[in-house]
Amino acid sequence: MSEAVLTLRDRQTAATREQILEIAMHQLGQGPRGTFSHESIAEAAGLGARTVYRYFPDRASLLQALWIRLREATKTRFPETEEEILPLARSVFEEFEANEPLVRAVITSPAGTEVRERGGTEGRAAFSKSLSSALEGLPETEKDRIIAVFVSIYSAPFWQLLRDRGLLSGADAQEAVAWTLEALIQAAKNIPKTEQQHKSRKVKDQ
Repeated sequence: MSEAVLTLRDRQTAATREQILEIAMHQLGQGPRGTFSHESIAEAAGLGARTVYRYFPDRASLLQALWIRLREATKTRFPETEEEILPLARSVFEEFEANEPLVRAVITSPAGTEVRERGGTEGRAAFSKSLSSALEGLPETEKDRIIAVFVSIYSAPFWQLLRDRGLLSGADAQEAVAWTLEALIQAAKNIPKTEQQHKSRKVKDQ
């Protein structure tokens, strides 16, 4: 009997958590016109604010859960190897296109920007690993700059710029991001060794 009650309680807990995240995702999808807070989520879900705080004690924990939900909704993956960078970039941009209303809303929403910051942390770690061979021998400051560029390009805001300012189709945006990343990989690999050593000495002297 106790096991059955526990199972029921677990199902109810999972359902409530799911309800909170669904409402929160909906509010993110409203863009800058929407509201987003523990209190607004509780009101929309018909729950007490205390209940929402019980599942997500602070804004950071809620944003982290929403980043995971957004990543799943858009099938966003970060490359673990250099070989994965180009095909995954095309795939991610294709998913941005398939989820255009949500992606655009998240880009323009202040809360959405906070959610996407979680992706920045994940992306920097992923590109540090996947580009390790191409960046070998470079000073740390140079590596940081290159990784920052990759993370910025492998992103929804860059997709939006290609579509809106560049006036590219979704398919052309996919090819553009792949071309850009391929050019950057080759450029990083072609930095002369003497230049690397010069930069390393310069950093040490500062």
